[in-house]
Amino acid sequence: MGARKDLVKSFSRMTQEEVDLFCMEWGIGTKFKPVAPACDVSIDRCPPGSIALYCRHFEFSNLRHQFSIFFLNIMEYYHISFGKIHPLGMARVLHFEILCRVSGYDPSLLSFRRFFPIS
Repeated sequence: MGARKDLVKSFSRMTQEEVDLFCMEWGIGTKFKPVAPACDVSIDRCPPGSIALYCRHFEFSNLRHQFSIFFLNIMEYYHISFGKIHPLGMARVLHFEILCRVSGYDPSLLSFRRFFPIS
C-alpha cells in the first residue's frame, strides 16, 4: 500500500458554517480563527501561520485539542504535519499514548520508538 500522491487534486467541500459547527462540537475555540479553505485549495497548500487538519482525525482517531506534549514531540521528531498524517497513523500514536497512561506510565518518544521502529 503506497502513500497518497494526489493531495493536490483533493479539495475540501466544507463551508464556513460547517467548519464553525464542527469547531463548536469539538470544543475548538474561535481564538484559533478556524477557516474553511477555498474550494480550489488543497491541504498541502496551507497558508503561513496556519495548520491544516482533517475532520476525520477528530472523529476517527479521537484527537482532542489541547494536543499533548507527547503527541507534539512525535510529530516534531518525525517531521510530520497534521495535514500529512493519515487518521490511522494518528490513531496509532494516540492509542499508544492512552495505553501508556492507563498502564500508569508516562508516554515518551523513546518508548514509542521501541514499539514502532522504522526499518
